[in-house]
Amino acid sequence: MGVAVILNSRRVRYLLDTAIVAGVAGGSFWAVVPGLAQNAVQPAPVQNETAKQDDAEKKRKEQVLQLDTITISPTIQNAAAIDAMASTSVVTQRDIDRIQATTAADLFRSTPGVHASLNGDDPATSINIRGLQEYGRVAVTLDGARQDYWRVGHGSGSFYIEPEMLKQVTVIRGPVSNAYGSGGIGGLVAFETKDAGDFLRDNETWALSEKLRYETNGKGWMTSTVGAYRFHENFDIIGNLNYRDSDPYKNGDGDVVRWTGERVVSGLGKVTIRPAEGHELKFGYSRQKYNDIMTGSSGSTSATLSTYDASTIINNYTGNYTYRPEDNPLWDLSMNAYYSSTDNDQYQIWKPADIGKTRFYNVSTAGFRAYNSSKFETDAMTHTVTYGVDYYKMRGESDADNFGNGDQQAYGGVLQWQGDYQKWLELIGAVRYDGYRLDGTLKGDKTASAQDVSSDGHRFSPRLSIGVTPWDGIQFYGLYSQGYRVPHMQDMFRQNGSHGSGYEPNLLLEPEVATSFEAGINLRQDGIFDAGDQLRAKLNFFHTDVKNYINTVSKGSYTTSENVGTARLRGVELEGTYDNWWGYVNLAASFTNAEMKDGIYEGQSLSNTPLDNVSATLGLKAFDEKLIYGVEYQSFGKVVRPSGKNVYTYPRYDLVNVFANVKMNDHLKLDFGIDNIFNKSYSDAQTGWSPTSDLDQGKGRTFKIAITGRIGG
Repeated sequence: MGVAVILNSRRVRYLLDTAIVAGVAGGSFWAVVPGLAQNAVQPAPVQNETAKQDDAEKKRKEQVLQLDTITISPTIQNAAAIDAMASTSVVTQRDIDRIQATTAADLFRSTPGVHASLNGDDPATSINIRGLQEYGRVAVTLDGARQDYWRVGHGSGSFYIEPEMLKQVTVIRGPVSNAYGSGGIGGLVAFETKDAGDFLRDNETWALSEKLRYETNGKGWMTSTVGAYRFHENFDIIGNLNYRDSDPYKNGDGDVVRWTGERVVSGLGKVTIRPAEGHELKFGYSRQKYNDIMTGSSGSTSATLSTYDASTIINNYTGNYTYRPEDNPLWDLSMNAYYSSTDNDQYQIWKPADIGKTRFYNVSTAGFRAYNSSKFETDAMTHTVTYGVDYYKMRGESDADNFGNGDQQAYGGVLQWQGDYQKWLELIGAVRYDGYRLDGTLKGDKTASAQDVSSDGHRFSPRLSIGVTPWDGIQFYGLYSQGYRVPHMQDMFRQNGSHGSGYEPNLLLEPEVATSFEAGINLRQDGIFDAGDQLRAKLNFFHTDVKNYINTVSKGSYTTSENVGTARLRGVELEGTYDNWWGYVNLAASFTNAEMKDGIYEGQSLSNTPLDNVSATLGLKAFDEKLIYGVEYQSFGKVVRPSGKNVYTYPRYDLVNVFANVKMNDHLKLDFGIDNIFNKSYSDAQTGWSPTSDLDQGKGRTFKIAITGRIGG
């Protein structure tokens, strides 16, 4: 009873604080409504046709589409996603605002080839790219810092990131992403946090915003505060603080999905200094704390299931330096150093006999990168030579033997040449060197003393690309690349635990080697039907073989990890946007076949078989784009997945979401949305959700409304 009173008191205090802030924001809202109405009834000045066309052309130039966004690229240089001769996608700030993401997984529902999922009882996100996930196969970074975490159970290769801290996300699919470090044979997901330069307007020295959001399913409250100050044109700071609180949500059948509530506090601070022309320094720190209930197997109905009260703290320290002088093309230097840690502490609250037991998982990564690009010209060709090195050390610690305690060090370097001949022929040749060392401990049995063990290796991985632009705005390209993933510590060192007599380590594991062929088309066209419209599209086909693919294998009395053969991934991906004065249409689709080419599982689908999916969004604009509203359709294909002696079928499902974003004036914005408007019941096949559960795990109909107030000067 005492605990209940404490919890309720905390909730009451939070609701009172929220009500006070909401009252202030609500007062601001009603204060500006008369002004908005007055503006609405004023007759618009008559414009002639030429003026309309000029205005449309101006807006077109100012409007930055997803694929036009300047971001990181497989060449290590910043470039527009549409210009990359590889599968590159961007989630922009506009997308983040439209989606009103509760978790990082929500951000990727319109990104082809990418499926992000949650286990239900765990707020961590796991990302699957073209059928590859877990144990570092997909590299995840936050402001350049690797996000590495795993635990016992269905949590290997997950990460924690709150969407309200973000301004942009970039996805590079395939082993071509290894230019940014070792291991990411599936791809790279790079999260970027908010910058003062993006938040502050041109004429502002300071600004402050407050956002309040409520969602009906799970009674979820969220508040986000952002403040920034520009001391000088070469010195600014930004801070962000977020709080999110939700109860367990209901699925489409109206059943409460157990253990899905959580409490989250997150924040960041960032300082940007430009000490001299061309030089820039950024120092950042972010911290996130999650409190939730975890289980031994999400969705299981077993009465003997272990249940834990979990607390997770994520710290992220980053330092970035760039040197880009305008008058010296030999320098385009980028350096960053980082330290990130994820500490998870769990207190057992069920089964009765085990109440009070504890366990912990601590994973930390420290590393750095240094790269430079030099440009020069010879006759009609422009050359860019890029070279650099990177290193990281990851440490995993737990009191669970089957966690895989130890250290993993990975180091490498890249040498790349890029040639551009008269803007119609583009050539890229590159080679990457990777080396690694794993250090861990093993026991002869549970009572024996631990013995130190280690493993190491190295390899060169090539990359070749060719692009041809026969007509302005249309590029055809071909790509060959290789990637190298070292065995994970949990692959190699985990021991004991569940599964019969437990896990057995395997020190003979070989690194995975991915070889990928890709062909694609990049399309960029303006003024197709009138002066203000834009069309951007990327279409690509890929074929990837992963040699020495590592998977768990049951040996009867125990389970171990083995190189089970070659995994083959083949598919097609499409991403496109059409934008005009009246609105926009976004289309994304991916169809992937992922199975074992040979070995003991020959012909079987991978355990992380990707879902074929199609996403279409129609957005309409009104009142000079102060109102943008629309509908989003998502379709996910059926998955048939073997699990031991059983075969489980996850049926196809279709979801429809609607949204509306209203800019009342320069100081007030409203966002409204309904996710899963038809209240479909479904389960995500990519999660660790128990296939024998008595209920579906997918979130049912959810109304979301947010109000954001902003002041500055």
